[in-house]
Amino acid sequence: MTYSVVERVAIVEVYINTGSVKETNKIFESKFPGKSLPAKRAIQALVKKWHAMGSVANVPKRRPPSFHTPEVTDNIC
Repeated sequence: MTYSVVERVAIVEVYINTGSVKETNKIFESKFPGKSLPAKRAIQALVKKWHAMGSVANVPKRRPPSFHTPEVTDNIC
């Protein structure tokens, strides 16, 4: 499950304050009813990302844009 940035921030803040996965899930469930609860591994990964990058947002992938020349398109078909 992919969480929004707001949800990720809430997860990290609660876990850092409580140090408890159970408490984090309990508070997350009350703040975001109906959303699936984050797994222990997901919580730990978000906290690790926060400590390493200072952010919980996804890093945009850097790759050159792809393009197709007529020759390449002919070879595909």
